[in-house]
Amino acid sequence: MKTLEQVKNAFDNNEFHMVYMPTISLVDNKCVGAEALIRWTKAGENITPDEFIPTIENTSMSGLLTYWIIEQVQNDLGEWLRSNDNVHIGINVPPEIIGRGGLEYAAIKSGLVEVLDKIVLEITERGFPDKLALETLGTLNGHVKVAIDDFGTGDANMLQLSQLQADIIKLDKHFIDQITDKEKIPKIVKGLVAYAKAMEFEIIAEGVETKIQAEVLNSLGVDMAQGWCFSKPLKPKEFIEFSA
Repeated sequence: MKTLEQVKNAFDNNEFHMVYMPTISLVDNKCVGAEALIRWTKAGENITPDEFIPTIENTSMSGLLTYWIIEQVQNDLGEWLRSNDNVHIGINVPPEIIGRGGLEYAAIKSGLVEVLDKIVLEITERGFPDKLALETLGTLNGHVKVAIDDFGTGDANMLQLSQLQADIIKLDKHFIDQITDKEKIPKIVKGLVAYAKAMEFEIIAEGVETKIQAEVLNSLGVDMAQGWCFSKPLKPKEFIEFSA
């Protein structure tokens, strides 16, 4: 695990960059968006988010990196978002910074405020927003979409999920991995999809790696998917070419 000082030094030395994981419509296999993912490369070594994201949680670096990501998304894909209808970009947002003013300021400063309806704020179920964050998300409802990331792996209950007023559920890869045969669909996957559809959520399946998984998810009515079955995370120019 990297230290907070190492993360700060990496930020100061411009060692972070962005890649984009395409989101695919399972109905027609078209690219309808992406998830923005931060990457850290130092002296040719790729340092995974698991090695530094937990370190910065509930620190000033959490907000600083999030605001930097918003600026990078604008620089990388701002024109793409403005030029294409019915697309979106997902940005992972730590719940502790929501409602503190920084997100709104970063969106205005970067110019992404012009395409708020194409922004999806991804919030992990394991880090549920506090009261102030929930109130802020309520005011944003209708302007930006909210996605619950890692759905099914956290401790949030149905009441909390209803309070969040989310638009999208992202099924965690752990559940997708259980799909190995389209004749024997895991009950847990059926149940999670049925719950999400009953609550009128859009659904994105994460970590789809095989055609069988994609076929099963499509048969269950899952809207969209991400994973190496479709594409690896791409650099900005590569993503724009892929999405065309």
